[in-house]
Amino acid sequence: MFQHNPSQNYEHLLHAVSGSDGMHDLQYAGALATDANWRRGALISINSSGLLRQGLSTVTAMPMFAINDSTDYDVLSDDGNTAGGAASGFVATGGYELKTTEVDLENFTAAEYSWNTALIDAGIADAAQIGKVAPVAGNAFPAASNIVGTTSRGVQSDVYGQQVLYFWPEHLPARS
Repeated sequence: MFQHNPSQNYEHLLHAVSGSDGMHDLQYAGALATDANWRRGALISINSSGLLRQGLSTVTAMPMFAINDSTDYDVLSDDGNTAGGAASGFVATGGYELKTTEVDLENFTAAEYSWNTALIDAGIADAAQIGKVAPVAGNAFPAASNIVGTTSRGVQSDVYGQQVLYFWPEHLPARS
């Protein structure tokens, strides 16, 4: 028997804090790669086959932030259901401020996500953190990194006590 146990809505989240009107946001929806495994709010991109995967597929991949968990019912439905088959994300060139739980707080402290800190794919340095964002040291925009965002308010404790990062998404591809 098929069993599906999605996470609670507050465990992994992505919310548009400002700049979103819901009807006209810059979003992308697509089918999932076979190895897709991310939580709501994760950094995702399109691979060379046009399928969504966690993290950045290349150094020039367009960053997106997952609106759906890869195992949500509206993405991966149970047997006999007509829903599912696609996930969506906010494209990093959209004009909004987001907050997410998908931030690498195992290798970095909350203080390292201070205001105006550039963000990169945490999975580049630590494969266990793929799909999460990490700060760039020294408040720089290094040419060898794909910048996926800039912190706006840093890491804060949210309503359910989980740590969330406030940031503006952006796309500044590696330039080396």
